Amino acid sequence: MINKIPFLGWFLSSAAAASLSIPFWICWTVGGIGKKYFYWLPEIYQSIPFWNCVGLFIVIAILKGTLIPKLFSTSNSQTVNKEIKENKAKE
Repeated sequence: MINKIPFLGWFLSSAAAASLSIPFWICWTVGGIGKKYFYWLPEIYQSIPFWNCVGLFIVIAILKGTLIPKLFSTSNSQTVNKEIKENKAKE
C-alpha cells in the first residue's frame, strides 16, 4: 500500500522489503533451510542471492496490494433526525 506513493513510498517500500528479506535470506541460504527441506528444487532456488530475495519481497508486496481485494471496509455516517433539528431551530 505504501508503494503507491511516488518516491517516498517507493523508498520506504524497498527499505521495508530489504529489512524483511535479511532474516529470510539468512535462514534460507546460510541456515540451510533451502538445501535441507527443499532438496528437490534446482540448485539456483536452494541458495537465492540476497538482492534477488529483496526483489521477490518487493514483487510480492506489489502483487498483494494489487490482486488481493480489501476484505473489510469501514464507513462513518451520521443522520440527524428532522424533529431534533426543528426543535433546536425553535430554541
